[in-house]
Amino acid sequence: MVKKSENSFSDIILNFNPSDNDKSLKLKKILNSYPYFQSASSHYLKTLESQGKEAYLELLPKTALLTNDRSILRNWLLKDETIQDNSISLPEKYSFLDWFDVINDVVPKVDEKFELIDKFIKNSPKISINKEFNDKSNLKIDTKAKDELITETLAKIYLSQEKYNKAIKAYEILSLKYPKKSSFFANQINDIKKLKSKD
Repeated sequence: MVKKSENSFSDIILNFNPSDNDKSLKLKKILNSYPYFQSASSHYLKTLESQGKEAYLELLPKTALLTNDRSILRNWLLKDETIQDNSISLPEKYSFLDWFDVINDVVPKVDEKFELIDKFIKNSPKISINKEFNDKSNLKIDTKAKDELITETLAKIYLSQEKYNKAIKAYEILSLKYPKKSSFFANQINDIKKLKSKD
């Protein structure tokens, strides 16, 4: 008959006592061999916390990363404190684990917003447009503001698109805006008129 070793992980868990320094050393040895062993890491973390060791703060984030549901880890680490005092108040500065509770409180609110967005998309509401607003006769165009937008580049674009009337109008506006270049613009207008007459 094979005798079960007292150093086995199952033995440590069955007789787990976080204040037992000997078990703590055995858990550390297991973790050195298997650094991603989540259960060993969380049990070793509990011993460090119970014994008030500084290594607790180093191991805490690593164990949290290995843990699928961090709220379970937090509750397990604080289990003894909860028994002593049912109304534990959170510290002013949140610990690494306290942040997960804060995040877990926020996540449902975010989920609700996504549900609203999904519902909106699913219903795909249509915006009805009042036809009265399409009547362009009611619109007043500020020609002064429109004329300020005219540039030589725009005039050249009109010319390249063969929109001769718009190009002529653009050069006329430019000759009024820039009187020193009016003879140049006049030549451009004449050239465009020649092109226009060929069509």
